Amino acid sequence: MKKSTMMLLTLMSVMMFSCKDKDLYDPNAVKPGEEQKVANTFDFSTVQDVMLTVDYSAFNTHGPVFFSIYHENPFVGEGEDEHLDENIKPIYEDYTDKSGRFNQTVELPAYAKHLYVVTGNFFVTERLMETDVQNGGAKATAKSAGTRAASRAVTRRGAQTNDVSKMPQLSFNVDDNGNKIGERVYQDWQTPLGTWDDRSGAPSYLIDKSKVDQELIFSDEDMEGLYATVSQVLNANKACRKTYRDHEDLVLDKASEVTITMLGGSTCWNSSLGYYYYEVGKEPTDTKDLNIIMLFPNTQDGNWARFDSRKNDYNGNIGVNRGDAIQLMYYPNIADGDLSVVSNVFPANTKIGFILKSHGWGMQGEDYVIKGFAENDRKYNVWGASTPGLSYCKVPAGFENKKSPYQYPNPDGDSRSAKFAYKTVDGGKYAIVSFEDACNDEDYDDVIFALKPINAFKPLPEIESDRVVTEGVYAFEDLWPAQGDYDMNDVVVDFKHEREMTRNNTTENFKTIYQTFYLTTYQNYVTLVSGLALKLNTKKKPTSIVMKKIASGSDDEETVTFENDGSIYYLTNDVKAELGTTYILELFYKDGVGKDDLASVEPFIFRKEANDQEWEVHIPYEVPTAKMDFSYFGKGDDASKVSDNIFFVRSGNYPFAFYLAGVNIDAFKDTILLRANESKMIDKLYPDFLDWSLSKGTEKEQWYLSPAR
Repeated sequence: MKKSTMMLLTLMSVMMFSCKDKDLYDPNAVKPGEEQKVANTFDFSTVQDVMLTVDYSAFNTHGPVFFSIYHENPFVGEGEDEHLDENIKPIYEDYTDKSGRFNQTVELPAYAKHLYVVTGNFFVTERLMETDVQNGGAKATAKSAGTRAASRAVTRRGAQTNDVSKMPQLSFNVDDNGNKIGERVYQDWQTPLGTWDDRSGAPSYLIDKSKVDQELIFSDEDMEGLYATVSQVLNANKACRKTYRDHEDLVLDKASEVTITMLGGSTCWNSSLGYYYYEVGKEPTDTKDLNIIMLFPNTQDGNWARFDSRKNDYNGNIGVNRGDAIQLMYYPNIADGDLSVVSNVFPANTKIGFILKSHGWGMQGEDYVIKGFAENDRKYNVWGASTPGLSYCKVPAGFENKKSPYQYPNPDGDSRSAKFAYKTVDGGKYAIVSFEDACNDEDYDDVIFALKPINAFKPLPEIESDRVVTEGVYAFEDLWPAQGDYDMNDVVVDFKHEREMTRNNTTENFKTIYQTFYLTTYQNYVTLVSGLALKLNTKKKPTSIVMKKIASGSDDEETVTFENDGSIYYLTNDVKAELGTTYILELFYKDGVGKDDLASVEPFIFRKEANDQEWEVHIPYEVPTAKMDFSYFGKGDDASKVSDNIFFVRSGNYPFAFYLAGVNIDAFKDTILLRANESKMIDKLYPDFLDWSLSKGTEKEQWYLSPAR
C-alpha cells in the first residue's frame, strides 16, 4: 500500500474516532463514493432454534410436568446431600402437556450443545436427563423403572400393637444408644384410634371405603385433581413458596366430620404422623401443651427412588399405600387425659394441627431399627409441627457452619408444613397439607395428604401461577454508521422476559396469562445522548398492556405511560439521564396464550431528528422502524443493503450491536462497564471474542466467560 494511502486512511480513522467527543454525529463526515463494502454474513446471533422433545409419559404424571433446561449439570453433592446449585440458572423452562410430553421449537442460547433436562415433579423419579443438540433438535425421554418398593402386602407381618415405648423420640431426645435424654419435648402420643403392625407400622384402623359416606373419601377424579395440584405446587428442586408455608392451622368453618387421605411422599425416611386440635384463640405456645393422637406410625409409601444406590434404604418397611384414609376423631376431654368421650364430629372454629416426627418409626427397638439409619435418626433430630413456633430442628455439633446437609436450621420453630387448596372445576375446595422432614431443603414434599369434606375449612392459599424466566444482555455502539471503538458499552441493557403460566381447566395444559419484559440500563462513559426504545411484536392481541418503571435506587414499581407509536414504545429519550432505571412492559391475556402466540420485543437505541425521523441502531439484520432515516445506511462503516432488507451490518468482525442470550449483566460489570476500560475494543477485554466472530459463532460460544487477565 502506498504511503499516501496509509496516511489518508489513518486520518479518516482519527476523524471517525474523534466523533466520540462530539455531542452530535455528523453524517456528512463520511463521503459517498466509497469502495463497495461486503457485509459480514455472520449475524452475531447468540440464539438457536431447537426442536425440543421432552417425554415423561413413561410415568403416570397425573398432568403436565414442569421442567428446566440447563447447559451445565446443576446438581452438586452426592447421595442425600445432592441438591441444585442456586448459582446455576436454567436457560429455558416450560410445562409438558397433560400426558407428560413436550415437542416444540424453542429458542436456546447458541452455546448450549449438551443439555441437562431437570424436573422436580412429584411423580417422576428420573430427575435428570441429558441430551445433545444435533441437526437442530434435541430429545430426552424418561424411562420409568417402575416402583422400586415392595407392596405393603408382601412386607413381613408382625404383631398388632399400639405401644409407643419402642419409639422413644416421639416424646424425648435420645442419645447415640437410643436412650432418652433431657427434658420431655412432647407428651406421650395417644393411640385411641387402634393398633398397627409392629413391623411395617401399617394401621389397622384405615377406612373401609366401601362402607363409609362417600362424601368423606376421594373419588378417582378427585385424586387426579389433587395430584395435579401437588405437581403444580411442590417441586423437589425448589423451595416451597412462603405463601403456603406461613399459613395458619386448618380452621373448621362448621361442625364437620374430617378424614385424612395419604397422597404420598418423596423421602426415604420412615417418619410418624400425628394430629392434635384446639379452639380458635387458644393456640398452643409450648410443645408440651399438645395432645397428639397417632395417625400413621410409618409414613413411608415405598415410592421414593431418587438415588439408585439407596433404593432399599427403608428395607421394604412400608407403612402406607397412596390413597389410604383414616377418619379423625374428636375427644373433648383429651386435655384431662380422658378418652372415654369421643365424637366423629369436630365443633366449628376448631383448629386441627399435625406433627411429623422424622424417623419416628426408624427409632424402634433393637429388632426393628432400619439398617443404616441409626446415625441419621439422631443427626436429623427434627420435629415438624404445622403450628408456627412448635417445630424443632437440631443441628448437631460440628455441623453448625456447613451449608449441606444442614442448609436450613430452624431456630425460631417455623412451621415445617405447607397448606394450600385444591380447587375443583365447579369451585369446591379441599385442603392439602405437606411436610418437610429435615433441615436440609425446603421442598415440602416428604409427606403429603388431603382432607375432606369439601369446603369444610376456612380459605387456604390458592395455587399461585408459575413463572418462567429467560435472560439476556443487549449492547450497542452509539457512533453508527461511523467506525466506532467497538467497546460495546455505550448503551448496555440487562434484559429479562418473565412468563406467568396457569393451568387451563378445559385442556388441562398450561397457558401464559402474563408476559413481562424488563429492561435495565447500564453504560460506560459517553458524551452522545441516546434513547432506548423497543418494538413490540404481538401475534395475539393482549387483553391489556401496562407500562411501569423502577427508578434507579428504588425497589418500587411505578405505573407510567411510555410514549408510543403503535407497536413502538419509547422508554426514555436519554439513557444517561435515567441510568439504572428498569423499564417494564406487562402484557395480560385473559384467556391465556400458547407458546406459538407469545409476544416478543426488539430493543434498540435511537435519537429523534427533524421531520419526525430517527437515527436508530438495532442488532444485526434487524429491520428498523418506519421512522428510520434511511440515508444513514451504506455510509461510514455500515454495509447495509436496503434493497435486500439487510440492515446494521459491516464488513469487519465487530458488530454495531449484539444480543447475548442466557446471561445477565453480572458477566460485564467487571469488564466493559468499568470506567478504566472505556474505548477498549471488546476483544482486548475478551480474547476469545474474535475466534467466535471469525468462526461465525461455531467456536468459543461462551467467550464472555473468559475475560483477559
